[in-house]
Amino acid sequence: MKVLVIPEDPTLDRYILKPIVERLFADLGKTAHVQVLSNPRLRGIAQALDSTIIAGVVKKYPMVDLFLVMVDRDGDPKRPSLAATLEGTQPHLFVCLAIEELEVWMLAAHRETLSTSWSEIRKEHHPKERFAHPFLAERAPKLDPGQGRAWAMRELGRKWKGVLSSCEELDGLKHRIHEWIQHPA
Repeated sequence: MKVLVIPEDPTLDRYILKPIVERLFADLGKTAHVQVLSNPRLRGIAQALDSTIIAGVVKKYPMVDLFLVMVDRDGDPKRPSLAATLEGTQPHLFVCLAIEELEVWMLAAHRETLSTSWSEIRKEHHPKERFAHPFLAERAPKLDPGQGRAWAMRELGRKWKGVLSSCEELDGLKHRIHEWIQHPA
C-alpha cells in the first residue's frame, strides 16, 4: 500500500510523521510504503487544508492508495470543521489534527521521563515551544536530523501502545484507517 503523508511543512515534521504512520500500519498488520509530501512543498496549515491544493496533490500522485493530511490543531476551534470538510472532498483522504502540535506525539514516546504531567502537556496551546524544544535541547544529539526529532522517534516501536493511549487523535485515525481497509470506498 502506498501512503502519502501531507504535512504543513515537511522540513521537521517528516521526522515525526513517517515513523508514526509506518507504526500505525504495522499495528494494523499492513505493510505501507510511506512518503512525506515534499513536492509541492506546502507552507503552512492553510495550504495543507486547502481543498484545491490537496486536489492537485491527489491528481499529481495517482499511484498513491491513501492520503493522510497530518497537521497541528493549534487550539483553533474552526480547524476540526475545516478538516472534516477537506476529508469529504476525496475518497482516499484522511485528516488528523494533532492536539495541539505534532511534537506532542513525539513527547508521548518519552512520557514517563518527562518532568511535566501529561495532562499539562496536552492542555498547553504551545507545547512545541514550552516542552518539545527544551526536551530536544536537553536530550537529543546536537547534530541529529530534524533537530533531534529523528532521535526522539527511535523509541516509538517500544512505546507505541503508550503513544496511542496518550494521543486519542492517533488512535482514532488508526480505527478509521482500519475501517477503510476493511471496507474501501
